Amino acid sequence: MLIRRSISSTSIAVIVIAILALAAVNTSIAQQPAPDSRSKPIASDPLHMLVLGDSIMWGQGLKTPDKTWWRLKNWLQEKTGRDVRERIEAHSGAAVEAAPGSERFNSNDGEVNLLTPTINDQVDAARKYYGDPAQVDLILVNGCINDVDVRNLLDAATSLPLLETSIREKCGVRMQSLLQRVTGEFPNAHVVVSGYYRIISPLSDDNSFARRLVKNLTTQKPETRQMSDKQMRENLVAISELWYQVSTRSLAQAVAAVNSDLEQRGAKQRILFAEIPFSSEHAFSAPDTLLWNFMFGSTNLSGLRLAIVVVTLGTAAYKPNDEVRDRRSKSCKETYKRPKGEREDKAQKEQREVKYLACRYASLGHPNKMGALIYTEAIKGQLQWVISQVRWLRKPASLQTNAAQ
Repeated sequence: MLIRRSISSTSIAVIVIAILALAAVNTSIAQQPAPDSRSKPIASDPLHMLVLGDSIMWGQGLKTPDKTWWRLKNWLQEKTGRDVRERIEAHSGAAVEAAPGSERFNSNDGEVNLLTPTINDQVDAARKYYGDPAQVDLILVNGCINDVDVRNLLDAATSLPLLETSIREKCGVRMQSLLQRVTGEFPNAHVVVSGYYRIISPLSDDNSFARRLVKNLTTQKPETRQMSDKQMRENLVAISELWYQVSTRSLAQAVAAVNSDLEQRGAKQRILFAEIPFSSEHAFSAPDTLLWNFMFGSTNLSGLRLAIVVVTLGTAAYKPNDEVRDRRSKSCKETYKRPKGEREDKAQKEQREVKYLACRYASLGHPNKMGALIYTEAIKGQLQWVISQVRWLRKPASLQTNAAQ
């Protein structure tokens, strides 16, 4: 089997690309969570919450009670005294925009990282689902890392000036266009946009395994073939820092621009930006990481034991340490199985097998349970004032009775 073979250069690259093959449900069948006995209707007048975006908003690798949007739903119910009804359109791997035909696979499982449905497609699906979009009260949304392409963030040969230009366009201009559309389609909704974080930092683990991965991800240009391990690591740290700083600034500017446009048209400013306070020690494979890792990432493997892990796949130590890896693995196998009745050339077969491997490891580098909690708190901080300002609080029973008479 592919998973049990020695790691090829392509496979190694794919595993790490899956670290942030960010953040699927089809537009026609948005996956909803199973009922939870702890979350019962509180009032007859519910709040409607829509979740759009990539794997961050979906909650890659997390069980439903640990996902950010689920925590926020329960918090809002407690704070407002009203039921919160969610609609989840976000899924792993979603881009804000994607060229037609860029994705030939599909899945009903949000854990499977796919470019499509795009976030703009998600808006279309939500608009159709609600019928009356004015009933939506809150929208949680993120996006742009899959437009920038995670491979560019994990390639030590990536040009910093070119990367900065791409981030400004994808996280700035492209997200601004999306937010203009979202506020137009859902006229009463408050919107919270969440940011991203550093993928790799100076505190990320530096061992032979990590160095091997970096080498296989780096574009094999003549000028980079002689690059030392130290230089590659320094480049990746610089790339990750640039990504965090420029994406955060660009998203904040996109939010400000759309709010300004709303104000000029006589409407209320309705978009909030939640910056995520992950520090260097929270990056991938750092001492206090807030991101999913390999199961061996938190152990003291060394010598022969580590070497065995490095050259084999499919072992317990080499699995991601997220909560839903087994379920995701089954969905990946179903999504990327050999198509029946279709002729598949060598290139298509290789692409399908590479995507399958990436899918299995898609949780790597995404917020773990504690990381998702930090996201939750950052968004709650933005919503605190909204609850009372926009009349989300349930009226006392006496006032509801008088209003009905």
